[in-house]
Amino acid sequence: MVSSVSLDGTWLLKGTDGRRGEVSTYCLTDVDERSFVQASVPGEVHLDLMRAGRIADPRVGTNALDARWVEEQFWIYRKKFSMPQQALESQRVWLVLDELDLSAQIYLNDQLAGTHANAFVPCRLDVTGFLREGENQLAIAIESGLYDAGERPALGFTPGNPDSLLHKRMWLRKPQFQFGWDWNPRLVNVGVSGSVRLDWTDTMRIDQMSVYPLLSEDHSEATLVTRLFVENVQSTALEATIEVSVTGPDLASRRVQVTLPPGTSTQEVTLSLRNPSLWWPRPYGEQPLYTVAAQVIVGSSVVDTCTRRTGIRSISIDRSPHPQGGEYFVLVVNGQRIFAKGGNWVPADMLMADVTNERYRRLVDEAVAANFNTLRVWGGGRYLDHELLALCDEAGILVWHDCIFACSQYPMSDPQFLRSVRQEIRHVARELSPHPSLMVWCGNNENEWGAWSWGYDQLHAHPDYALYHMEIPRILAEEDPSRPYWPSSPYSSPSVHPNDPTMGDQHPWHVSLFGDLENYWAYRVDESRFPNEGGALGASSIATLNDFMPESERYYLSPSWDYHDNELALGPNPRGNGPGRKSITETWFATWYGLDPASMNLADYAYYSGALQAEALVEYINNYRRRMFSSSSAIFWMYNDS
Repeated sequence: MVSSVSLDGTWLLKGTDGRRGEVSTYCLTDVDERSFVQASVPGEVHLDLMRAGRIADPRVGTNALDARWVEEQFWIYRKKFSMPQQALESQRVWLVLDELDLSAQIYLNDQLAGTHANAFVPCRLDVTGFLREGENQLAIAIESGLYDAGERPALGFTPGNPDSLLHKRMWLRKPQFQFGWDWNPRLVNVGVSGSVRLDWTDTMRIDQMSVYPLLSEDHSEATLVTRLFVENVQSTALEATIEVSVTGPDLASRRVQVTLPPGTSTQEVTLSLRNPSLWWPRPYGEQPLYTVAAQVIVGSSVVDTCTRRTGIRSISIDRSPHPQGGEYFVLVVNGQRIFAKGGNWVPADMLMADVTNERYRRLVDEAVAANFNTLRVWGGGRYLDHELLALCDEAGILVWHDCIFACSQYPMSDPQFLRSVRQEIRHVARELSPHPSLMVWCGNNENEWGAWSWGYDQLHAHPDYALYHMEIPRILAEEDPSRPYWPSSPYSSPSVHPNDPTMGDQHPWHVSLFGDLENYWAYRVDESRFPNEGGALGASSIATLNDFMPESERYYLSPSWDYHDNELALGPNPRGNGPGRKSITETWFATWYGLDPASMNLADYAYYSGALQAEALVEYINNYRRRMFSSSSAIFWMYNDS
């Protein structure tokens, strides 16, 4: 049987720049711990330092600039613990760290157990023989990734972003928005951001379980495919029984005799359901969910179990010829065309470890109240976790999910980087496969557009093109053939500009940002087939503004305003002339109100800005609703703030 001990809770934490002794020396058992502070695991270093009174909240004012040193330190986490005798005598013991952000060296009882550098893939280390009777010590030396990327090249990857020469985010498999985007300031997270535990067994374990449905064309029968990815720790084959049961609107179960070879293997069990209850996006129907439970039995003992919730539906994209040229791009669920309406999802907090399930529930509930049925997970954030996707499953919210690549070339010619990405895509595809709300996997955010229009890659095929068009779809076809894949957002076809309005999906920023800046009525003539990101700039609510702006800085272009405002709002109007040309925001206010934002207080600015944004979003949304299904979505940028 697989047993576990959680190491979550209170740890000790210390930062170092490496100038007062080697980083590894702080991981040794006999280190003086008087200069350490308490830390929470799962957690994040900024949050721990806030609790210890070492820094102010970096999400407020310009405090993030004062706390920039945090991302430039090595951080040592330490915890002492004891293990039961059963674990010490076990055939195999693993240390499992669900999420590390980012580059980590892990020491157990003064021995280097392993390293890890991908925040999207758990770290599992074989530590058999590392443990001892009595007190044990686990130490993790971790840094934000800046040191790991320090010796990597940056030139040739992001020509439009000079700051990439400093942070080189394209080398780091962590949420890219942490390095700053047009809509958020830089706040690079670092820490042990997932749970930590020790697992042990004498026989085998289930590593992952994927579940996906294959629905017959007439919807009369569903094949539920369950795959167990297992590891037999013994040196000889194991005879075992896999039992899979399905409960919910319908009941089914199946027992299969299998032989588990030594090492890892994939075991597949399929079940058939007659006349299944279908999952629908709102408001097209109900959201019945099934529970799939699997257990592996060796002899008469249940050795390991795994449970997932899923729904049964089919989903495809209708790309048939459009009578006015180009193609349709319509989501089809259970044979019915769906109009996708909603917004873009970004990470719910700049310090992601501070997000609770209660906040997820509130955001999903508010999306439902706004009559959403779709969220697009933007490719500069992070992969959604089970808790958030489960809420979308229950609410009937479809999820378009970018893989986490955004606005850059990526170093796919580097073998180590490519291996890490392959492992990431395979892991995430298996992990998230059960969720019926997950409708489309997309390769990236705007990388194809950048290759055509922003100088990324116009004269030659870069290796990351092969990733999005060959490697990712190959892995997804193997791991989860139940949902479509789309190479990029926006994307049209290999021979057409990625943001062409007549095929594929679009980011129609030619209105409000890059073209007809003031005239949001121009949305009325936009024919985008599947607008996936667009809208207009606007201030957050006055309550939110007051949360992050100190009282002394609640005025136009204060230091806090300048630091937090959208960089595109403050950027010069590209149609202006001379050194005093107005910003885009000032141009909007002058055109529609005859006002200067500098003459307003914060509350008035938020009101007038919000009114303009609301009018622009009405034009954006109503235009595409009016064209249904010539246009088959109205998804705006962006839904939530970080």
